[in-house]
Amino acid sequence: MFSTKLVRVFTSCIVFGFALVQHSQSHTVIGEHNKEFGFPPKTEPFLPVTDEHQAAWDQVFEDCFPLNTRSSLSDRCMTSLGEYFANEPVWGYSEMHVYMGGGWRPLIYIDMDLRRNYSSADFLDTDVPFWRHIFDDQIEQRQELFLRVIKDSKCLEITHPNNHGMHDELADHCAAREMYKYAAYLNACVDAENRLHQLHGEGSGLIYVSLLSEDASEIEGLNLLEKSFRLLKKWISDPALWSAAKSSMEKNYLHASWVAAQCSQHGFVLRPGTKTGSYTSTEEKLPWSALALGLRVSFLADEKKYHRLLNHTYSLIMQIAIKAGDDWAIRSGYLGISSIAEFSAELMQRYPLLMHRIIGENPYGFGFSNFNSFTSKDRARHRAKAYLLLVEEAGEKFARSVYDPAELRREIQYVKRGGKLKAPPSRAEVEKRRRERAKE
Repeated sequence: MFSTKLVRVFTSCIVFGFALVQHSQSHTVIGEHNKEFGFPPKTEPFLPVTDEHQAAWDQVFEDCFPLNTRSSLSDRCMTSLGEYFANEPVWGYSEMHVYMGGGWRPLIYIDMDLRRNYSSADFLDTDVPFWRHIFDDQIEQRQELFLRVIKDSKCLEITHPNNHGMHDELADHCAAREMYKYAAYLNACVDAENRLHQLHGEGSGLIYVSLLSEDASEIEGLNLLEKSFRLLKKWISDPALWSAAKSSMEKNYLHASWVAAQCSQHGFVLRPGTKTGSYTSTEEKLPWSALALGLRVSFLADEKKYHRLLNHTYSLIMQIAIKAGDDWAIRSGYLGISSIAEFSAELMQRYPLLMHRIIGENPYGFGFSNFNSFTSKDRARHRAKAYLLLVEEAGEKFARSVYDPAELRREIQYVKRGGKLKAPPSRAEVEKRRRERAKE
């Protein structure tokens, strides 16, 4: 029989990154061993793990396990989670996956116009936001600063589509870094509330009932996370894959619980004076329970007013932070064609690797799919350029961990020969396409 210490060590290794053998992709046939997983859980950390950080996770394991999703986490557990998550990168929690019997699937989230697809390439520059930067002792002051910034005409002007270029000179005046932090706070709270709402629910719309039909009496009343654990045990026979998936779901559940607890202490403030339906926003602080998650109503209905205004508030302050040149905001934000048309040339010059990756990896035309701005060949060429930049910056081995050069052989040769890559369109080109689209 394993001792508790050995179990803790094994779980810690799974969480922190013993590499798994890659399983076949694109298999969703139930019961075909483990291939229906689609792709394995991420097990390699984005950043090196220090002894102190490993010890912090060991303490979490001591104070929070065995995990019980039916009861509130203890104060001792919450304290340990705060010590651990403070030194975790924000971008590592952009998605949460659960096992649904037909594969490893991301939970549905309320999109607030940000990036979700981070990879190891994003961490070559190790100056990244950690949760200690977002959940610090400055949230109340940051909300007051937000109210000042969004009333400042200089800060609002740089977000207008006809305001070309970036404005680094306004970074301090518009508190660009603080605006990014407040935007990250809003998004984290929305994600946490939404994830907990789904995980504590029955998950009837996500999991095929037939997969658990034999266990009907045993699963009655189980929530989504509990059902996911049961499906994982039933269908996945690979011990390493099973442990990695279970640990990933547990860790993300604990993270959502910790974030929600922090958010509940501060609430949120919207951009005042914005009208939606019969409601006009004010400077009042609202509780996160006001989101009314789970209401089966249209997103446009009045009950969803806070969702729309949150999205509007988030997008505005992220645009301020990005246009004012904040590095974290640029590397975190949505950089679709229509959002960056008036300063895309500067982004390409300052962040060539990031931009080539985003253009190359977006299967929907770089955020403007209606106009088919980038063909599959265009995107492949940008991936090839990104691959070559990664080779130059981090070496061929690292580059191969992100892209398969065999799949980009022709495109790599094209780029090496000096082939021209399609650039993001200008604001004038974007507006022209909008008008053409409207006539169709």
